[in-house]
Amino acid sequence: MKNQKLILDYNKLADAALTVKAINIKNGLTDNDNFPTTVPSLADFTLLQEAFDLALSKTVSADRIQIALKNQARATLLAAMRQLALDIDAQANGDRAKLLSSGFDLAANGETATTITAPTEFRLLDGINAGELKLTCKRVLNAVSYLFEYTDEAPTEATKWTVQPASSREFTLRGLRSGARIYARIKAIGRRGQEANSEVLSRLVQ
Repeated sequence: MKNQKLILDYNKLADAALTVKAINIKNGLTDNDNFPTTVPSLADFTLLQEAFDLALSKTVSADRIQIALKNQARATLLAAMRQLALDIDAQANGDRAKLLSSGFDLAANGETATTITAPTEFRLLDGINAGELKLTCKRVLNAVSYLFEYTDEAPTEATKWTVQPASSREFTLRGLRSGARIYARIKAIGRRGQEANSEVLSRLVQ
C-alpha cells in the first residue's frame, strides 16, 4: 500500500473555506507532540492565517484595493500551507494518524473517496434567543467544511449571500432583525474545493 500523503494545494477553496481550513491546521498543530517544530513555524503560520482572515474581513465593501490586498494575503497563505504540508509529510513518513492530527487533509488514493453530495436534511430553526436562527444538516461525507449563507431578500442569480464559514454542520446566526424573513442554505466544501449547495429555506426571525 502506498504511503499516505497530504493534499498540498488548496487553491480551489473559496476564501471562506480557506480561512476555515487554515484555522483547523493551526488548531491541529497547537500542542501537537507529533510535530513540535515545523517549517514554517506554527507562530509564523498563525500570523499568515490571521493576516488573511483580517484582509478577507475588509473586502465586504468590495473596495478594489482591499480585494487586491486580500488576494496577496491569500497567495502567501497558500504558499505557506504547501510548504508546511511538505514538511509534515516528511516528518510523518506516511503515518496516517500523525498526518490527520495536523489538520491537513489526506490526498486521495484508491481507498479515499473525494466526491461530495448536496447537504440533506437541512433545517432552519429558531435559535434560543430573539434574533437567532439555527442552520443544521446531516453530515456530508468527505466534506471538510461548511459555508452557511443567508440573505434577507428573495434569492436570485445575482444575490450576494452573507457567508459564515464553519467546520461543523451546525451554525447559529445571531443579531438578525426580528420580523425579517431570512433565506438560507448550506454549502458543503470538499477536499479539492468541490462545492454542493442544499436547498434554500426561509423563516421569519423571532
